[in-house]
Amino acid sequence: MPTPQTESNRPGRFAAYIAARRSDPPRPLLLKAAALVDLKDHALDAGAGALNATTYLLDAGFAHVTALDASPEARKVAEELPPDRVTFVLSRFEDFAFPSDAYDLVNAEFSLPFIAPGNFAPVFTRLLAAVKPGGIFTGQLFGPHDSWNTPESGMSFFPRPDIEGFLRGFELLQLDEENHPGTTKLGEPKHSHIFHILARRPA
Repeated sequence: MPTPQTESNRPGRFAAYIAARRSDPPRPLLLKAAALVDLKDHALDAGAGALNATTYLLDAGFAHVTALDASPEARKVAEELPPDRVTFVLSRFEDFAFPSDAYDLVNAEFSLPFIAPGNFAPVFTRLLAAVKPGGIFTGQLFGPHDSWNTPESGMSFFPRPDIEGFLRGFELLQLDEENHPGTTKLGEPKHSHIFHILARRPA
């Protein structure tokens, strides 16, 4: 049986996930997103986890990366990276003051669904407003058929039309959908319903 997602078990699961992800390569969607960015001044890794994406963005030429995550385990990983190029912020998305027009790239890999439903729309609006004009947003949202979509999860799930609505005002470069059974990074069975997003804010 899949392990349910709840607010109470989330810190331990996040810590285990970060440990499991430490040696993983950057995901293909991030590679594609970074290649679309002309000016690589400042990126935001939102829900940085094991900081795989942060490390890749530094290697890809971004001058500075802000890594945002609510897990103390992520902060420990961040201490291994150059402090003059990485700013780590220990915070939930709901509590982070997203600066407007600040980032050439905002990367939110598998982190946005953990925003509580009542907070999602205003938080995601602020996150998108943090992308510079001409900049790139990339990340994932979960669909309603995902097996973590239960009343006790405290997570957010959306059908495709809602996701397209959230991204109104952006040029939607890619919106790919997965809807199939599989296994999580922690080795648990899970039916995944995932939307992979790549979008550009008009200049």
